[in-house]
Amino acid sequence: MAIATLSRASIVLGLVACFAIFAAAQDTPRMHPLTNLPPGGEISTGYFFPDYPTRQFIAGEPVKIVLGIRNEASEDYNISMIMGSLNSAQEFRAYYWNFTQQVYFQVVEPSKELSVEYSFLPPKDLPPNDYQVALTVFYEATDGFKSTTFFNQTITVLEKGQLIDWKLLFLYVIFVSLVFAGAYFAWSSVKESTIYKNVVGKKTRKVEAVRPDGDDEWVKGTPYDNFRKKKAAAASKGSPKKVQ
Repeated sequence: MAIATLSRASIVLGLVACFAIFAAAQDTPRMHPLTNLPPGGEISTGYFFPDYPTRQFIAGEPVKIVLGIRNEASEDYNISMIMGSLNSAQEFRAYYWNFTQQVYFQVVEPSKELSVEYSFLPPKDLPPNDYQVALTVFYEATDGFKSTTFFNQTITVLEKGQLIDWKLLFLYVIFVSLVFAGAYFAWSSVKESTIYKNVVGKKTRKVEAVRPDGDDEWVKGTPYDNFRKKKAAAASKGSPKKVQ
């Protein structure tokens, strides 16, 4: 009887222990691949954005990047997947979004090259601002998984339908306004100076003295010239003679 009681107690304790282990496993959060990256392998990478060469992305619009990979190792690499994250431009450890992983499972041999495409989607409700995007490729070698972060730079997210960067345009407007304000101030100072007034005054007086009355050479031989001569002759006949 005592043996049966002990046996039932052992079974109950075993079940409790299994339940505790299962509950602990469920409560333990799984480590994200981007949190603890594998070591880097011997590859070289190059990339470009075919649709957004200026790295100004539209919120809610997919962004495609083309990644070129060259295997610099002496063994095959199995390109497994690419993942990425959207982080704060001021503090990289503060991340806003993890982009969906995309799997490939394409083998690149030593000294060979491979090109793959990866697309990520900036959230639709993401406020327009500068952010930092990090994109990492994972690949498998004989000694385990490896990773290489091939893009880790600042990008700009714009609202959908925004064709220009309003912050940059605002800076241009301020610059042009300052230039015009400086030019107007300089012109006002020059116009009120004594040198400018003397130069402009001399030119004005010179223009007024260019054509004295009765010296219009350009009307000689015209009807107006004959009329002027007749009028002058009539005036001289009608004038009183001097008494001697």
